[in-house]
Amino acid sequence: MRGVARTTTLDSVIDDADQRGTAARSGDIDFADLVRVLHQGVWVIDLDGITLYANQRMADLLQTTPEAMIDGSVLEYFFEHDHALLLEQIATRHRGASDDYVARLRRTDGELIVVRVHASPLRRDGVVFASVAAMSDITELTADAADNTVALHDAEESLRRRTRLMSWVAHELRTPLNTIAGFAQLLRTSSLPPRDLDRVNNILAASTHMDGLVQDLLDYARADSATIEARLQAVAVADAVAEAVSLVAGVAQQQQVHIDRSVPDLWVIADHRKLVGVLVNLLSNAVKYGGAGNVVTVRASAVSGRVECTVADQGPGITLRHQRAIFQPFERLDNAEGMHGTGLGLAIVDAYVRAMHGTISLESVPGQGTTFTVDLPPAQRPDPEPAPPDALPAHQEAGENVRTVLYVEDEPLNASLLESIVSLLPGRRLHVEPTVAGGIAAASSIRPALVLLDLNLPDGSGFDVLRSIRSNPDLAATPVFILSADATEQATQRAQELGADRFISKPFDLEQFLSLLDHHTK
Repeated sequence: MRGVARTTTLDSVIDDADQRGTAARSGDIDFADLVRVLHQGVWVIDLDGITLYANQRMADLLQTTPEAMIDGSVLEYFFEHDHALLLEQIATRHRGASDDYVARLRRTDGELIVVRVHASPLRRDGVVFASVAAMSDITELTADAADNTVALHDAEESLRRRTRLMSWVAHELRTPLNTIAGFAQLLRTSSLPPRDLDRVNNILAASTHMDGLVQDLLDYARADSATIEARLQAVAVADAVAEAVSLVAGVAQQQQVHIDRSVPDLWVIADHRKLVGVLVNLLSNAVKYGGAGNVVTVRASAVSGRVECTVADQGPGITLRHQRAIFQPFERLDNAEGMHGTGLGLAIVDAYVRAMHGTISLESVPGQGTTFTVDLPPAQRPDPEPAPPDALPAHQEAGENVRTVLYVEDEPLNASLLESIVSLLPGRRLHVEPTVAGGIAAASSIRPALVLLDLNLPDGSGFDVLRSIRSNPDLAATPVFILSADATEQATQRAQELGADRFISKPFDLEQFLSLLDHHTK
């Protein structure tokens, strides 16, 4: 029988070694019986790498027989590139040390297998005469690992492609949006009949909504790739709530929903913009689903060393089935028919809250309404900051020297919009260059009071112009704003590293932009 033959063969090896005085059994342990129950390949070689014994499992791994392996060199079965590893391991056994390693063996049919090896020295009277190795076939595991490596590489490449796509979407959509919103804001400052003013406001509202959809897509892409960054600082909950309520007040009035807020003087560690975004989303949902004549309540309180903000509505509630999936992307409620939006809102809210080291939960009873609770770490009230400079433009008199604003931009409509905006400030003029080369040359020749840079230019990037300005001692102190629709985390961080004074995302608010222009060109 195979088992008897295997035992006999092993016994003969050890008996022969005993007869040569180089090996002996250890105590009462029957080595042959021990090997017989193993599911691993067992291979015994002498210090010259000659096979003394191999069990049937070892022979099966190599698609040969134990008898064919006896007296043959172990190098015959090791992959050529692993010979140095094997010789090093034999030397390690000679020194009396055990080791674990992974090696590649070549079967008799030429195929390679991967084995995990545990090797130990065999001794007699403290003298090493051979080594025994237990080998496990891990070829499939390593193949799976290789497949996983390929899959990981593919996933990373897919993420990079998606990030580039999102950046392209942001730029290509926000560039025309900036023009639409900018000219609409300019029209609103002129004397228009009430009916025309309403039309302009509708244009602005539509462009703002479209920009919000673009931002939802960008935020979801960042959330899905776990790259959302939060600028954590002490934030007054009451201020964030007040700002959020003001942003949804118009919709609440249209829906005939009253927002009741009662927020004490509590501070949290949060990103102000993201916290406002969370509250706006929760309030918008509460207003939309609450129903005409109902009340949405906003509360905040200190609970167990944390700060909880709640937004509650009196709407139809959320079923348990939907509660389990409500924070998943594109999840919409049964009663969301006809509601506008991407369906990404609560997925982004959840990502924002987690980025601020908080949690969000909900309680809902169908027919009785829903309460969302945002839990955030508390903060101490910071010391008051110095009062900011006057935000309103302090226009220069016509007789003063004209200050030049250099705008490096290749899109004619954007250039036309900026020309109209700069014309509102007396004593300023706009100089436009559509290329990197032209922008660098103009910066040196006209010495502008302020430089505005788009990032995507025909012959390079606005960063190239910024780098040139900061490396020129005569221009290094010139204020430089990046004015771009590509407001990704990478772009804003790069702008900061290269020394940009501000990164202004398109579309921008006209009044705030005018104030910045005026302040930096005085």
